[in-house]
Amino acid sequence: MQTALFLLVATVAGIALGWWGARTIHATIATNCRNELAGLRRNYEDATRDNAALRTQLRQMDSALRKISTVSTETDYGEFLENRKALENVRRQYEALLEKLHQQEQTIQQFRGQLQQRKVELASLKQTLPTPMTLDVLSTTTALTPETKDDLTCIQGINSSLAGKLQALGIMTYRQVAEFTRDDFTQTQRILGLESPPPFEEWVQNARLLFQQKYTQA
Repeated sequence: MQTALFLLVATVAGIALGWWGARTIHATIATNCRNELAGLRRNYEDATRDNAALRTQLRQMDSALRKISTVSTETDYGEFLENRKALENVRRQYEALLEKLHQQEQTIQQFRGQLQQRKVELASLKQTLPTPMTLDVLSTTTALTPETKDDLTCIQGINSSLAGKLQALGIMTYRQVAEFTRDDFTQTQRILGLESPPPFEEWVQNARLLFQQKYTQA
């Protein structure tokens, strides 16, 4: 009997640790992907602005070229040579700007491809989110179930008033708090009108510990 109980506790602990580890790895990968996606968006916007500025300069250069190219027949030879030199300088600048514009357009295309790739990777990460931890083994050997109403005030940082508000939202168990994500905490803060954000890591760690202590004891 003791051996079976030990194996049961070890199995539950292994499931809990495996689920927590998978959830943590997934959250880290998703956060890195979002940060990289935000950086690519900023680079894309910067490249787009540079592209627009280059196009403006090209229009100005083109206008200058047309103006310099229309030399009056009454212009003397010396002024003609000066205009010709100015025209060559403008042409060189125009060609350099045109080349830079082409490079910027290629960079923008690369950013677009990278943005699309990161969006696909982020969508794939959301689809591969690990399923919540289940305690089917415990439910067959004990009368307690994971959905039993728990005392949320045992979680560090939650007083009786806050526990009542959470219960009014349907959050009544250690398991629910242990499975919270940062988005869940942000939404809870907004709904409850909390002045400061809840301590995400402390709530999750305390809730997970209390959950394991309550439902692994026999």
